[in-house]
Amino acid sequence: MGATLRLWVAGCSTGEEAYSLAILIREYLTKRKLHFTVQIFASDLDSRAIEAARTGLYPIGIAGDIAPERLQRFFTKEDSSYRVKKEIRDLVVFATHNILTDAPFTKLDLLSCRNLLIYLEAKAQQKLLPLFHYALKPNGILFLGSSETIGGFESLFTVIDRKWKLFMRTAEHGTFPGLERFPGSLMKGIPETRLDDEAPTITTRSASIPDLIQQLLVLRYAPAAVIVNGRGEVVYIHGHTGAYLEPAPGQPTHHLVEMAREGLQHDLALALHQAASREDEVVRRGLRVRANGDVILVNLTVKRIAEPEALQGLFLVTFDEARADKTAAGKGAPARATAPLKKGQSGLMQELEFTKQRLHRTIEELQTSNEELKSTNEELQSTNEELQSTNEELETAKEELQSLNEELVTVNSELQGKLDALADANGDLQNLLNSTEVATIFLDNDLRIKRFTSEAKRVSNLIAIDVGRPLSDIVSKLAYDRLLEDAQDVLQTLVVKEREVQAADGSWFAMRILPYRTSKNTIDGLVLTFQDITKMKEAEQVVEVARGFASSIVKTVREPLLVLDDQLRVVSANQSFYRIFQVTPREVEQQLLYHLCNGAWNIPDLRRLLEEILPKTTSFQNFVVDKTFPNIGRRVLALNGRRLEQELVLPGRILLVMEEVRGPEGKAEGGKAEG
Repeated sequence: MGATLRLWVAGCSTGEEAYSLAILIREYLTKRKLHFTVQIFASDLDSRAIEAARTGLYPIGIAGDIAPERLQRFFTKEDSSYRVKKEIRDLVVFATHNILTDAPFTKLDLLSCRNLLIYLEAKAQQKLLPLFHYALKPNGILFLGSSETIGGFESLFTVIDRKWKLFMRTAEHGTFPGLERFPGSLMKGIPETRLDDEAPTITTRSASIPDLIQQLLVLRYAPAAVIVNGRGEVVYIHGHTGAYLEPAPGQPTHHLVEMAREGLQHDLALALHQAASREDEVVRRGLRVRANGDVILVNLTVKRIAEPEALQGLFLVTFDEARADKTAAGKGAPARATAPLKKGQSGLMQELEFTKQRLHRTIEELQTSNEELKSTNEELQSTNEELQSTNEELETAKEELQSLNEELVTVNSELQGKLDALADANGDLQNLLNSTEVATIFLDNDLRIKRFTSEAKRVSNLIAIDVGRPLSDIVSKLAYDRLLEDAQDVLQTLVVKEREVQAADGSWFAMRILPYRTSKNTIDGLVLTFQDITKMKEAEQVVEVARGFASSIVKTVREPLLVLDDQLRVVSANQSFYRIFQVTPREVEQQLLYHLCNGAWNIPDLRRLLEEILPKTTSFQNFVVDKTFPNIGRRVLALNGRRLEQELVLPGRILLVMEEVRGPEGKAEGGKAEG
């Protein structure tokens, strides 16, 4: 309850494996009613693949690989694609990561690295498997591909399922390839130490003839020798050493000095001690050694080994039997002392002298060691003080890190809240854009698609996976071939462009291309909007037809007609008006009614009727005007007026019709207005 489950998918590509693991874990936790904090880290070297993985958008073909119930539960359909739901996307953190050079994710319960190792060289694989061991918790799971194995790292992982390549991390500390322990592998192929005086058996299997000859010559002509380490322990024995060495009584030991025969121990111990502090070899000649009841003369040589590198720090001890005289040498017999060694005063004196020298040397070394120990003690005290100071600094740093961690937790909570608010705002914005029914396309500075509304599909063949593609790659449904050129022009000049464009299905759109300005007032692409104006276009066509029809009617009417605007200025007049009153269009159009015919129409009752009564009523009829007009003389006219309320484009128009009346009965007050 409340535990954290950490997983790492190395080489995740576009995220399918990471999301699959997230889905499986979500199903398992739901089924078992468990509550864990799940953290899935997915990494890849390809940053573009990581960006694609973060979107979680996959082609519709995945429906053939995913069970229908999982597809319905964990995916949402968008056009011809499927997007992973947010609850699954939130479980996975994608990051660009070089698995060979960057620091790994650690404390993992599961590490999935499927079908990545097969693309790496053997040297890289040898580096990665100990790295995986380090990244996993004890008993953590390593999941490899079907063609991959753990190679020679059986000590780091145990097999859970060999078929499915599941391995468990062992508790053993990780090792690195090529690290060998000292001294067991100092010389590859060296046989085990033999303490008898028999030569080690030479393995001839897979050896060549020159190698066999070389081994034979070394065994026959090279002197008996022993290789020991810095503690005097035997590592390897060559040749017949029985005349110089024998097993010491009691518990078996590999210490060379304890195995030396009588007469050899003191000089051998002294030579080893001197060779440890010198670069050249130490030689002792004519040593009298008792072997099998006889005394032989032996030349002893001890040298510290410097080459090859694998044997550095070891010592080579060789035994060479000396010749007593030429006669014995000519007969081929081994050199023997002329008289057996006696245990008299001379032997005791010699041993005492050796002991005195050794004691004196030991005292000198002890004094030197004491001085070194004093110096080391002072250094250790200084180091201890530094460590105490460092420890205090670490304690302070630990407190600062704890405080910083608390701040990070707080910041993380705030960021999560902001992310949720941003997601809500993004949803509100998306719904707002869709509710406006305005086709909108957002482009970046390279004219690549950033996002678009669902209405944008009316003007171009856009689908969800087109995000990131250039505008030039998108097939347009508009009968307009300069869209790309206009977009480039606006991006360069930052001047808004407006066009009326028609789609292939006959629809009309008011297109606007304007720069996208960020909150910092920087240009970050373009916004293309397409507002449907099909109905307005159709209305304009209806008005144009109506205008043409009305114009034809007006031209055929014999009575004079005037069309006035809401300021009582003449908008138009028919030919009958020009003919009867003998005026020209220039004298009439755009003139106030009261200024026509040298002010003959400036009648107070008519002005009151047009300015006060007509705005409150629909029309008036038979308003009689008896007036003398320039050029034509006295006329008696009956006026009929009507407000044109059905005019869509030019509201507030007044139609004034004049009919000539015969007889003296017409008077101004005889007219009436109708509601």
